[in-house]
Amino acid sequence: MAAEEAPEIRKEEEEEEQQKKLTILERTEDAVRMEIAGEDHTLLALLTATLLDDPQVNIATYNIPETLQSNPILYVKMNSGDPLEAVKTALRALAAAFDEFEQKYRAAIV
Repeated sequence: MAAEEAPEIRKEEEEEEQQKKLTILERTEDAVRMEIAGEDHTLLALLTATLLDDPQVNIATYNIPETLQSNPILYVKMNSGDPLEAVKTALRALAAAFDEFEQKYRAAIV
């Protein structure tokens, strides 16, 4: 029985680890500044580009203060709407695009 529970426990641990990656540094009604641990230009460049496709987003930018020693800081300012919801929506869109790419890639190499 314990062997059956192991995958679920791992999934919960992975979700907890993912939640720890994001730290809200500052939040107002129309803006958020957050640190995203363990990420770099690879994700943040795509994320800011995706955010800027949203007409409700006024500013989406990031900074990595010390490239080798620090985590990126993402800043999002909205024309209207919740900045955290905009980030979540952009991340879901990226995840869907990555999944679609993976499926097409696997189909092409088989």
